[in-house]
Amino acid sequence: MSGADALSGRVVVVTGASRGIGLATSRVLAAAGAKVALWARGAIEVEAAAAELGERGLAVPVDVADPASVEAGVERVREAFGGIDVLVNNAAVGRLSPIAEVSQVDLRDQIGINLEGPIHCIRAIVPEMRRRGGGDIVNLSSDSVLRPFPWLGIYAATKAALETLSTALRAELAGDGIRVSLIRSGPALSSFAAGWDPETAALAFEAWQAGGHLDPACVLPPERIAEAILFALTRPPEASVETLDLRPRRK
Repeated sequence: MSGADALSGRVVVVTGASRGIGLATSRVLAAAGAKVALWARGAIEVEAAAAELGERGLAVPVDVADPASVEAGVERVREAFGGIDVLVNNAAVGRLSPIAEVSQVDLRDQIGINLEGPIHCIRAIVPEMRRRGGGDIVNLSSDSVLRPFPWLGIYAATKAALETLSTALRAELAGDGIRVSLIRSGPALSSFAAGWDPETAALAFEAWQAGGHLDPACVLPPERIAEAILFALTRPPEASVETLDLRPRRK
């Protein structure tokens, strides 16, 4: 298949799709012929994002941390597109805080969205994939699991848990024709830092620079991550991209 029809006939759910990596992924997959259901909490933002894709885009306001919201989202996609073939678990948040000082709200938010969210989506969507004879699940991780950033330790821990989940899920779904791919990316240009308190962010940046974690000139455009997802999804049935490490090239 050519790039324009590589995903023709496939229905994709992308979480956290209203901006950043999720929006870039939605654009790339729609350009490859997929019908894309864009899931995100902000109704206005996700409507605007889906409008870019025309008839291939469907805006579905969903809070992945809420299983009832996820179930309603699946029903909406089923009504519009008939089923689901691909799930891209992209939605994630990072709250800046030393681990010993993290608030209950920030702890709950990160675990609820970054770890429980993918589980809610998997539970709701795997039955759809089984009915359609197979599918693909792509989980987005971060190279912070290998070298956790101070002040983002909870975020890194949720991504490490998602990687473990991916390994177990791959074995559990092997007989169903459902592939599980993990994309582990380095720092990317995204909306991840939106909403961070400037004073707290300044302290975190100091810690990152002191520890050699930060290189502002060495980041990935979100489109490169989206293209890696497309690569995983377009492998022939006998091949599976289990883990793909994507890092910015140092100039």
